[in-house]
Amino acid sequence: MARKKSGPFDGKVTRFFTSFVLPVDPCRGGECSRCGACCKFLFTCPFLRSDDGKPGSFRCAIYSVRPPQCRKYPRSKGEQTYLPCGYNFEGAGSDKPGR
Repeated sequence: MARKKSGPFDGKVTRFFTSFVLPVDPCRGGECSRCGACCKFLFTCPFLRSDDGKPGSFRCAIYSVRPPQCRKYPRSKGEQTYLPCGYNFEGAGSDKPGR
């Protein structure tokens, strides 16, 4: 039986806790396009910076020490919330997060 989501923060809370133990899907390819969309989900991350306000100019102020949920996002095709995203999952066999 599937667990019922409790609200908009459910995905963020789940990603936080599972990021410590679940690996990134080996089918993930590409790289961050610096659009900033995933860093603005529900609220804007306080470490998100814009170099010049243009698309693709966002950066993380704590990139070298960012938390696991940021390093691994998106871990799977099912977790990828924003499209277009620089990451892709060509050949991914599952839409379930944390595959």
